[in-house]
Amino acid sequence: MENFEQKLENAIRALEVPGAVACGGDAQGKSYYAKAFGFNSLKDDQKPMTVDSVFWIASCTKLWSSISALQCVERGLLTLDEDVTRLLPELKDIEVLKGFEQDSGKPILVKAKKTITLRHLLTHTSGLAYDAFNPELMQWRTTRGEGFGICMGTVLWRCLTPLVHEPGESYAYSTGFDWAGVMVARATKMTLEEHIQKYICEPLGIKDISFHLEKRPDMLSRLCEMSERQGGITMFGTPVDVNGAIQWTVNNLWKATGLEDDAGGAGGYATAIDYQKITQSLANNDEKLLSSSMLDQMCTPQLGPEAQATAEMLLKFPEYHNIAAPGVPMDTKFGVGLGGLIVLEDLPSGRKKGSISWGGLPNLMWWVDRASGVSGFYGSQLVPTADPKTIEMGTEFERALYAKVNAGI
Repeated sequence: MENFEQKLENAIRALEVPGAVACGGDAQGKSYYAKAFGFNSLKDDQKPMTVDSVFWIASCTKLWSSISALQCVERGLLTLDEDVTRLLPELKDIEVLKGFEQDSGKPILVKAKKTITLRHLLTHTSGLAYDAFNPELMQWRTTRGEGFGICMGTVLWRCLTPLVHEPGESYAYSTGFDWAGVMVARATKMTLEEHIQKYICEPLGIKDISFHLEKRPDMLSRLCEMSERQGGITMFGTPVDVNGAIQWTVNNLWKATGLEDDAGGAGGYATAIDYQKITQSLANNDEKLLSSSMLDQMCTPQLGPEAQATAEMLLKFPEYHNIAAPGVPMDTKFGVGLGGLIVLEDLPSGRKKGSISWGGLPNLMWWVDRASGVSGFYGSQLVPTADPKTIEMGTEFERALYAKVNAGI
């Protein structure tokens, strides 16, 4: 790991990237690695980053929601292909946004012909989408005199938008995992956090996971502060100037306290070492969270031809590729599973075909490689998202971890 550590320490010293925590391991536990680098803030009173530092994990939360929903499928509380309106009546009679009238600017809305399923929600194919990342939904909000943003209002208000395509017919980065979290809560008569604590945290001995840091002052005191790369953002929300200076900033994207509900798409907080316990359990195929057969489904490509073609088109843009597939080389064959991106070929880093991965907005990334029994998590708190320098460091960590595992050390 020495070369990786030297590269990351040099990059932090040069203020090319902020502090980070890297954590990973193998099925035998022989090659476990966890180390903190740099500081948890770029303010003058900065404190050293530690392996117990707390991150807003943003879309890394989606893994928790996917596991929770699939656990409910295994317990017979949900099915992957039923109409979700049994538990989500808010989505009954939902409409598809087809555009806007040229003269009046009024939205053109047509009742959806197809129904949404849990499988759609977990694969970004429901037609639901983040308004803050979709120009047409931003315009729709504006016609209603409403604001938009990933942290505005309750989950139901924020995520109840028209569809941007018919369910199952295309692919759009989606609020589906928020809705899946609501389904879990209603099916189990628990909050999503209560379900995660009982069925994910307790089996793995996890302590530092929460949606509500006002209830966890010990975690709040260890929360990393946000940094920002200067130079503006692209239409994808990624950095314009990949060499721009980084400096401390306020996290205006997500509130650490005071949120009304559990946002299964982006609302989680965790330490790197506790998050990696989840990825390692999946990599080990130990069945503490999901049966082997359900994990097989999770890691199987799910998209139909039209949706797959759209996903492939989007990932040809380097900016979107870095959002959906950080650390995965361009032009890698991929599919979309029930909770992440599946690589369909071995990667130069050592990651094997069939591995699942995803990331989080402030430049976090995780992967699960069941073929090798290896998993990892790289955590930082930097905006804009999909920062190439951070992805480079995360990829260096992945490469170094596989070398460590293969060397048996």
